[in-house]
Amino acid sequence: MAKSINNVMQNCKNHTIGIIDSGIGGVSILKQLIEKYKSGNYIYFADNLFMPYGNKNSNWLKKRINYIVEHLINNYDVDCIIVACNTASTVIDKKKYTNLHAMTFEENQIYFGTELTKRNLLSKNVISDKLLAKMIEKHILDNSKINTIVRRCVQKHHLNELKHYILGCTHYELLKPIFEKFCPNTKIINNSSFLIKDIKLVDLSKDLNIVIVTSKKSNSIESKILKLIKNND
Repeated sequence: MAKSINNVMQNCKNHTIGIIDSGIGGVSILKQLIEKYKSGNYIYFADNLFMPYGNKNSNWLKKRINYIVEHLINNYDVDCIIVACNTASTVIDKKKYTNLHAMTFEENQIYFGTELTKRNLLSKNVISDKLLAKMIEKHILDNSKINTIVRRCVQKHHLNELKHYILGCTHYELLKPIFEKFCPNTKIINNSSFLIKDIKLVDLSKDLNIVIVTSKKSNSIESKILKLIKNND
């Protein structure tokens, strides 16, 4: 059910950070935290049983995220929880829990996200794609395939014609350099960069400890997450 890299956490006094995503997308945030703090205790929860979140019902997803948050609090004694999925961030009750962090969406910005993000943010300018997150999850380690997928997506949504846009899905953020390659004259921003800027973690372990938890046993997704994390080295 869970795998770890480096050291295994054993009831340490240092704070533990929980990160929630439907799959590999939240690795984008985890890598930024590792780069910022160099250490810490992290529980990465990949809800691969219900991946992707982008095509789910809002009420169902809200209950699901609440369930996972409670699961992390009760079973892993986390001190801080980061909802790393933009789609989930549009439904989570941020006031229900203390020390819970989730994405925010600003007015007068252009976002490229999932279908559910678009439906939940009707007042915002959101360009959406139905299949991209699922395709990224499946082909993330196939450079040739993933380049073709992003190129076709950019062409389909005319993203290269925009002056700027924000990647409103952490799955997309994992491929930001590829989006930039096909949008050479466009400024592309990670939505999670605003979240990371506001997160202040204290009392972190001096070591880097990461435990991966999946809702459905899958050596494939665990392997992908570990490879993506280690690509940060």
